[in-house]
Amino acid sequence: MMGKNKAIKTRIDIAEELSNLDIMLEGNASKPNEVDDTKKVSCWRPLSDGEYCPAHATIASVPSGLYEPVYNRDVNQVILKRLPFKTDELYELPSAEIQEILSDINRFWESKELYSNYKFVHKRGILLYGEPGCGKSGIIQLCVKQIIQLGGLVINIKDEDSVDYFIDFMPLFRSIEPTRPIVVILEDLEAIAGEGKYATSQLLNILDGVKQIENVVYIATTNYPEKLEERISNRPSRFDRRYQVDMPNSEIREAYLRAKLGKKIEDIDVVRWIKRTEDMSLSHLKELVISVFLLDKTFDEAIALLEGMKVKPKIKKPNEKTIGFSSKD
Repeated sequence: MMGKNKAIKTRIDIAEELSNLDIMLEGNASKPNEVDDTKKVSCWRPLSDGEYCPAHATIASVPSGLYEPVYNRDVNQVILKRLPFKTDELYELPSAEIQEILSDINRFWESKELYSNYKFVHKRGILLYGEPGCGKSGIIQLCVKQIIQLGGLVINIKDEDSVDYFIDFMPLFRSIEPTRPIVVILEDLEAIAGEGKYATSQLLNILDGVKQIENVVYIATTNYPEKLEERISNRPSRFDRRYQVDMPNSEIREAYLRAKLGKKIEDIDVVRWIKRTEDMSLSHLKELVISVFLLDKTFDEAIALLEGMKVKPKIKKPNEKTIGFSSKD
């Protein structure tokens, strides 16, 4: 009798192992991210083109880098897809906003135990706003570089579908990597979760609702803060800090030119370039460098074109119809 019971148990064990193996190899279920036993999903399975799927075995952690959540039909679930990101051309400009933001994020990562002691969810929300081309994307890139160097992960949310994918995917991600530092990027937030958009409620669940996760910094940008609902932009615990990123001053413009031109800076009249680019954005300066050094235009030709293109969109002043942004936060 003992031998018979042992044989039955062995057959059952083998059947369970084969069932688990089938799940691992197929990597899918009847619905996206539906797995028979999520507690067993503790690893990642590399797919093609830098894609990573939750699995029962293979690698313990996703390589540090920039990713976006996408739906993969082959495995019938949301996965992480790696995006190209170059760090060798990034540099810090002498901007108070940049230094303060990077310091804020560094302090946040070092404060996990304090958050726990006070029973706060270990998360941070930062909103950057200002005129187009003033350097918000550059700040984002520096933050991405910083977290990658720390061994963390950056997840880009680009549209309303990405919000849904993120919500579906992150509980599974945290079951695999519960303490991995994550930065979530939401550029042009008004396009993702503007007034009347379905994704607004979903985003609220991510920021401070039932879908919150630990060890995460959310960094959002907008050119049009007045288009955001107050419940998104004007409430701490969703976006805890807001930074107005102004047009670059003369010191920042000169630092940008020196970083871009290197030794070729000796070929230009720096004082003249700085004076003529007053009130211009970093995007304008980039086009100026391209026009003169790559497209063989004279400085006067290039600057004339840029001056003709200059548009100065104004951010609304605080009133009863806006979200209460001041000129300086």
